[in-house]
Amino acid sequence: MAILERMRRLAVWLFVASMSVGLAAQNAPGPAEISADLGPCSALLTVTDAAGKPVYGAKMTARVQYGFAGVKKLDLEAFTGQDGKVKIAKLPETLKKPMIIHVGKDEKADQVEFKPSVQCHATFDVQLK
Repeated sequence: MAILERMRRLAVWLFVASMSVGLAAQNAPGPAEISADLGPCSALLTVTDAAGKPVYGAKMTARVQYGFAGVKKLDLEAFTGQDGKVKIAKLPETLKKPMIIHVGKDEKADQVEFKPSVQCHATFDVQLK
C-alpha cells in the first residue's frame, strides 16, 4: 500500500511540474515591441555586440513618413529587451521612401533600411561595433 501511495504522489508531482513548465513557456516574454498602428507590416531587429551577444537597452529610433506625398510623420523609439530584440509592428505596406531604422548604444551605432513593399515582415541582424 505504501508503494502505491508513493507512486500516486510522484504522479501528482510530475503532473504539477509539467504544468508549471508549460505555463512558464507560455508566459515567456517575446521581443520588446512598439506599434505604429498604420498597417500589416513589421520589422524585427536583433541587436548584438562585436562578440555576437545580445545587447540589452539599445535604442531604436525611426521616422515613418506616410500618407499623400509622405506629409504625415510618426517618430518611433523603443529599446531592446534582454534578448537583444525589438519589433516594430503595424507598419504601412507602402511608403514614399524607405524607412531608416537607427540603432545605437553608448558610442556604437548602425542603421538599416526597411522597404515594406519589398518584404512586409522583415528581420534584421544589427551588430554594434
